[in-house]
Amino acid sequence: MKALAVLMILLGLLATLRFRGMDSQDDQRTETIAANYAVYRNEVHRYVFNGHKTPGDIATASLDLPTSWSMLRPWHARIEAGCLYVWGQASPEEIAVVRDLYWGSYAIGRAAAGRLFPSYGGVTPVPAFVSEGDIVSVVSVE
Repeated sequence: MKALAVLMILLGLLATLRFRGMDSQDDQRTETIAANYAVYRNEVHRYVFNGHKTPGDIATASLDLPTSWSMLRPWHARIEAGCLYVWGQASPEEIAVVRDLYWGSYAIGRAAAGRLFPSYGGVTPVPAFVSEGDIVSVVSVE
């Protein structure tokens, strides 16, 4: 009888526990898109800061992306006016996850009214070729 009581208590405890390893499909998709952007951005930075600083668009084919990597969204990269821009369409949740991956870096955010948001107190302009609401990373190449 004691064994049955202990078993029932354990089953009751297990029923009340929340399994943290089982994220929703939406959360998993958000994290996957964020990681996909991060891999692309990192490879663009590696390419540019290894000496390829010519102004203009950066072709994905010129990057040394992992063989298993596939572009989940149309990410873009361009050098213009001494800055490197890496951008693409992303939801606010995906942008937040990317910012978390980069420890809240102010070099990454959302394009809003021609600016990078959030900002560090100054204004970081974002060119018109980056659509409103897109995730964008802005760094100087000079």
